Amino acid sequence: MTDHDPAAVPLASAFHDLDLPRRLLDDAAAAPEFAGELLLEHAENLVRTGNHEQARRLLAAVSEHPPAPEDGQYAAVELARLLRGEPRVRDTAEADRITAELLSPGGLGEGPAQILGEDLQELERWEEALRCYNISARGLLAQPAEALDGADALTLTPLVGRLLMRMRLGLPADGHDEVALAVAEQRTGDLLEPFDGEEGPDGVEGVEALYSRAAFDEARERGLLAKRAAEGGADAYYRAAERSLRARARQYPQTRWNVVLLSAAEAVEAADRAGADLSQEGTELGEVGVEFAVGDPRLRPWPPGRNDACWCASGRKYKKCCGAPAHR
Repeated sequence: MTDHDPAAVPLASAFHDLDLPRRLLDDAAAAPEFAGELLLEHAENLVRTGNHEQARRLLAAVSEHPPAPEDGQYAAVELARLLRGEPRVRDTAEADRITAELLSPGGLGEGPAQILGEDLQELERWEEALRCYNISARGLLAQPAEALDGADALTLTPLVGRLLMRMRLGLPADGHDEVALAVAEQRTGDLLEPFDGEEGPDGVEGVEALYSRAAFDEARERGLLAKRAAEGGADAYYRAAERSLRARARQYPQTRWNVVLLSAAEAVEAADRAGADLSQEGTELGEVGVEFAVGDPRLRPWPPGRNDACWCASGRKYKKCCGAPAHR
C-alpha cells in the first residue's frame, strides 16, 4: 500500500496488501459513508483496464470486510460475475459457490438482489433470478398493487424483472404483474423530453445543473463546491445527486427531469447572472436556476434507460453506475 495512515480509513487494515491509490484512500477517509462505493468503483475500474487479479483481490476483501453491511453483498455479486468470465473451471465453481451463499435464506439485501437477479437472468437461470427479484421487490410487494399505479418506472424496476421471470416460468399473473406489465410496455426514454422550462402535457419540466467530471476538481480547488460535496470526490458527488433526483421524482411524479453537466466557467457565469456567489458557503449550483434553450445538446434526460450510458458521463451503463440499486 502507499504511505498512508491505515487508521484514517474505515477497515483499512483489511486492504493493506492491495496497493490502493492514495487518492482513493483520501476520498474514503473524507467521506466514510461512501467508502464501500468508492472501493467497488475502483474494482470496476480495475476490471475495465484489464487488472482482473487486482479486482478479484479487492472485491474479496470488501466482501469479507465490508465498510457497511450491503457493501459485502455487492462485492460478492461483482466477484461472482468476474469469476464467471474466467475460463478456468474452478473459477466458475467458485462463482456458483458465492451465488449459492448469497441466495441462502435471510441475508440478501434488496439492492444486491436486484443486481444478482439481472446477472442470473442473463444466464437464463430463471428460478434463481425470480428469487432475487422477489427479494428486491419485497418493499413493493408489501403494498397493494393498486397503490403502485402511477409510480415511476425506475421505482418499479424490480417488479418488471419479477414479471419477466414469472412469465418465463409460466406462472399466473397477479396484481403486481399487471402493474409491472404497464411499465414494461413503455420505453423510459420516450417519457422524457428536452427541458423547455414550461408546463408539459403531464407536468412541469425540471433541470438539475451539476459540474462535469472535467470541471469537478477545478470547482473543488476554487471553492465553488459545498464542503460536503467536495469531500467525497466526483463519483460520490454524482451519487448524491442521483439520490436527490430520485427523492424529487417520488415527491413530484409528474415532473420530467433533465441533467446538465457544466464547466466551472459556465457555472460561475450562470451564478453571476442570478446574482449568486458559488464561493460563498451555503450557495450551491443546483439552487442558481440555470436556464437552457429548447434542444440544448447538453441536456441529458433523467433517468436514462438502464442499459444506456449513465448521465454522469462515467462511461458505464446507468444500471451499473448511478442507476444501481445501491443508490436508491
